[in-house]
Amino acid sequence: MICPDANPPSFGLLLRQVRDGLVRQLDTSMAEENLGIGFTHYLGLKVLAARAPCTANELAQALDQVPSAVTRLLDKLEALGCVRREAHAQDRRALQIVLTEQGRQLWARLKQRGDQTMDDAMRDLSADERAQLHSLMTRVRDSLNTP
Repeated sequence: MICPDANPPSFGLLLRQVRDGLVRQLDTSMAEENLGIGFTHYLGLKVLAARAPCTANELAQALDQVPSAVTRLLDKLEALGCVRREAHAQDRRALQIVLTEQGRQLWARLKQRGDQTMDDAMRDLSADERAQLHSLMTRVRDSLNTP
């Protein structure tokens, strides 16, 4: 939904429109992989690339998702050969999620797609404007996380 310039969108709506546009563009790019994966898989692989091995509950917390959604995500990634579920070293009741070499390779390709999507989205901004936008968004985020 794009609002006419005479009545500019609120800050919240604008954030949502930017997010939705980025997700759409990234989903379109990821479709070229022909793996039937989308933005949620992108986020899952991004977290796993940084935190694996981890438990499914830790992944769910990092993604702010319910465990059942993460189970579906992991089922798909496991079917693609990107992750393995292994016995947890310290807790025999738990499983830990391990990113496979195939998963690392897929993440590297998807990260390039994500970086390109971000570059495309900010193509009309100078390097200084990009840095300023990043700084301002960081400050807004931090103000929301400060009591």
